[in-house]
Amino acid sequence: MQMYLYGAGIVAYGAYKALREIWRATVKGFLVTDQDGQPDQIEGIPVCSLEKCGSDLAKSLILIATPEEYQDSIEQELIRRGLSNYKKLHSHLEYELMGKYLKKIQGLSLIEDFRESEEGVRLDDICVYMALSHKDKELSKKYLEEPWVKKIQVGAALTDTKLLKLTDEGEDSLSAENALYGELTASYYAWKYNKRKITGLFHYRRVLRITRKQLYLLETGEIDVVLPLPFVCFPDASGQYGRYLLPDDVEVMKRVLEKWEPEEYGRFAAILRTPYLYNYNMLIARKEVFDDYCGWIFPLLKEITKKSEEIEGDRLPRYIGRIGEVLTSLYFMRNRKGWKITHGEKVWRV
Repeated sequence: MQMYLYGAGIVAYGAYKALREIWRATVKGFLVTDQDGQPDQIEGIPVCSLEKCGSDLAKSLILIATPEEYQDSIEQELIRRGLSNYKKLHSHLEYELMGKYLKKIQGLSLIEDFRESEEGVRLDDICVYMALSHKDKELSKKYLEEPWVKKIQVGAALTDTKLLKLTDEGEDSLSAENALYGELTASYYAWKYNKRKITGLFHYRRVLRITRKQLYLLETGEIDVVLPLPFVCFPDASGQYGRYLLPDDVEVMKRVLEKWEPEEYGRFAAILRTPYLYNYNMLIARKEVFDDYCGWIFPLLKEITKKSEEIEGDRLPRYIGRIGEVLTSLYFMRNRKGWKITHGEKVWRV
């Protein structure tokens, strides 16, 4: 049976690469609701709107390969058009698909590859912060957090609305710069104030699915850090970060990197030409790793902020947090051989 992928972004492109490599599947096209602003083709596969594909869709399987928050509305549109042969690429299915692909192509490991300990991590040894803001949209349902997850209000210095007792404020804080840094102000707080052996960052909409027994592998040092799987981008990593960063800010980031680490810059540039990118600034790590990561990224971000602000013109919201995603990706790809890195399932909350 022929297949269409609904979506033309990184979720759909990653699914296309994995389906072709792992199952030798043939994808006839990428489907979009509206073709305005979309490419005509991706790697020779046409991108077409629902209107243009028309009757051909009735005899095809449609895999809805978009961020999960959009999948229900797409499903309703397909039903309205009388199309019933579809499947949603939800978080778990995406993790299974992309996990197999990235293990084969990149040799990445998954947390499930390790033998689970019979012990669980001690709660006194771990604190993973979950960033929440007074500007966040309300989730459609309540979620129960693990006891080792601690919610923290970010950008608390910018509002009189207090959601939580724990905030990103402090004597040494980036809380007042949350509009630039986004959730990274919680990472900065964890770097400066958390003393637990294991720490990290979640977002109120995005978490890693992981057990206390799996976390014990960090306590024993068998694993150094758990990340979400990297996205597979088209034509390279800039296909993703170029969508939410201005070209001037990308150039500033590159110039600062070259100035700070001239001997490593060639390697950084090569990494940015690969199709892989870690998004979301989300991780769980041993404190040694977390501190090294923060000690590298935050001085760079401070300098990038300074140089970018010297350029006249408007900046995009939380652009420094977005640059942080690129630098997070660079840091861990650069340290693939130094740190014992594995990957866990990213769960979207709606």
